[in-house]
Amino acid sequence: MLSFIAFRRIACVLILGVGALVMLPPQVHAADPLPQSRIAFIDVQGVLRASEAARTVRDQIEAQRSRYQEEISKQERELRALEQELVQQRSVLAPDAFQQRRQQFEQRVAEIQRAVQARKRQLDEGYAQAMEQVRIALVEIVADIAKERQATAVLSKSAIVLAEKSIDISEEALNRLNQRLTSVTVKLPAIQQQ
Repeated sequence: MLSFIAFRRIACVLILGVGALVMLPPQVHAADPLPQSRIAFIDVQGVLRASEAARTVRDQIEAQRSRYQEEISKQERELRALEQELVQQRSVLAPDAFQQRRQQFEQRVAEIQRAVQARKRQLDEGYAQAMEQVRIALVEIVADIAKERQATAVLSKSAIVLAEKSIDISEEALNRLNQRLTSVTVKLPAIQQQ
């Protein structure tokens, strides 16, 4: 057990040590303060969804999708007619001849399926390329707004739990985007056969 005198010596050393730390200049025990941050946030998906340019992209893709759907429907009707004809010929044709016609029918079905998949990829790629133009314009606009507001960071709204409305730049970014980029022409890439 510590004697009373030993306990007093330890207490004095501790008090002197803490006092010495308190007396040190501030730069020794604290790092330089961080610069004041100004933060803004934006609803990127909402702005992209509401922009005029994105609407024109969606409209063009939908129009092309409708044209493709008409073509596909026509081919499906032709396939159904071929299938009915094949079923009717089954009893008339020799087994080898029927087998050959059935294989031709199955090849035609596979060709149409590949064409449908290729057109879907074509639409997806065309959409992605057109929307990339809209995103690039939006990023430039957000950078301009951040510079004007002297924002040190712009966060996505999805990363924000609670924030003051005044730091939301979504509406301003949407207005500027609609002024700068009213439409984007969708350029469908060539269909690549696989």
